[in-house]
Amino acid sequence: MGKLLRFEFKRIRMNLFFWIITAYCIVWPIFVAGFYRLMFTLKITDSGISFGELVMSGDEKRYITWLILSAFFAEMPKFMALFTCLYIGKDTSDGFVRNKIIAGHSRLSIFMTNNIAQSLVTVFWCFVYVCFGALGLKLTGIGPDINGGEMFIRVATAVVVLLVMSALFTSLAMAFRNRALPVVLSILFTMIIGTVTMAVGMFNMPKAAADSYEKVCVETIEHNVSEGIYTEAEGAALKKMHTSESIRGGKAWYVFHPVYQATTAGFQSDFAMPNALGLGAEMRYPEKFSFSDNLAQSAALGNIFTDKENFDNQPGVTTSYGSKCLEYVLKSVIWYAVVTVAGFAVFRKKDLF
Repeated sequence: MGKLLRFEFKRIRMNLFFWIITAYCIVWPIFVAGFYRLMFTLKITDSGISFGELVMSGDEKRYITWLILSAFFAEMPKFMALFTCLYIGKDTSDGFVRNKIIAGHSRLSIFMTNNIAQSLVTVFWCFVYVCFGALGLKLTGIGPDINGGEMFIRVATAVVVLLVMSALFTSLAMAFRNRALPVVLSILFTMIIGTVTMAVGMFNMPKAAADSYEKVCVETIEHNVSEGIYTEAEGAALKKMHTSESIRGGKAWYVFHPVYQATTAGFQSDFAMPNALGLGAEMRYPEKFSFSDNLAQSAALGNIFTDKENFDNQPGVTTSYGSKCLEYVLKSVIWYAVVTVAGFAVFRKKDLF
């Protein structure tokens, strides 16, 4: 298989589309860094438009660094889908794969060669994107602020999650003779995955956190009733509103939360990864994974006012991003193996002659 890998890498290096995507990974993050430099120095007054000195807080610099360095997660899937399906699909439709078998290579070595090669291409593009994103931040004077290197752990986790998509696109490309169908299926997948991840991410709250929310709300309500802020009837009505099931999202939680737990679909939501030029509501790099802000806001919207710190130490509310990284790496490894085995099972029975 080593000879096949070397041969594939040589062919990939000679592929024009590969270098076009590589050029994109160089130019786009630098452009985005320049865009944010202009945005933070832009001044609009009665006398017109001008640009001043760059003024950013530490939180803003760290957030913009994360936004730019992690943007490949949203940007790369469409390029991965096109390149993998067109590159492998051409080999299949032209009979190149059949010739490899005739030459004595096993189907397993052929499949794994393509799988490994496409995975390494994905890693290469992500590496280039991150490096030139950091260079763009340096050149524009924004940063980068990588949080003492911790940010690279999150970036590496994002790359691992993307490799599951690479395995999926490779399996699709090798399952069909006609390369058009895998391209269509892969592009459709990249189009709907954003909607799916958003839906799944909305139901990422574990039952323990929801139970903690109900506990804090009940304690706050009872305290307010004892202080005469609410009547007994008002307190009872508020307790019915602020339940564990209501904060989880009702019955839909029982459908989407198991999907969230079993797959990597909640990654973009959990790691606060806005798309390319998108800004989040709060430009703050999350130091820990916590539901406390959302819980406090939900309580306030329901006329229960309590500090978010009251939620922080409750069961299920807060965890470290180190734990979340480990969780997603393990799930990615499992899904990578599942998709690869399933893809080979189909390719093994495929009629190439």
